Amino acid sequence: MASLGVTVRLYKVGAVWVGEKAGRLKFNGRLFSRSPLSDLEELELLRLGAEGKAAGWRTLRTLADTDTRLDAGRLDELISRASSQAGELEELRVHAARRVISQP
Repeated sequence: MASLGVTVRLYKVGAVWVGEKAGRLKFNGRLFSRSPLSDLEELELLRLGAEGKAAGWRTLRTLADTDTRLDAGRLDELISRASSQAGELEELRVHAARRVISQP
């Protein structure tokens, strides 16, 4: 963001923080303990985040050939890393789904 001259908006950072905390409030009868679906839900959201991040890097990568502010090599690394993260999260998500489905 800094190399592109994009400023960090603290109110957006704060809103995300509040949203994350509010997302922990669930009306599932488990105020102080985790729901059996919590791991699965969180892994699904993390995987979606990794996929979204990869899409953003791919978008910037298409611009890197004409925009000198963007480092194509670094973007290639970020794309690879995000894809790897999404793959690992998918494996964890499938494992969590099996655990949840097999519970009585």
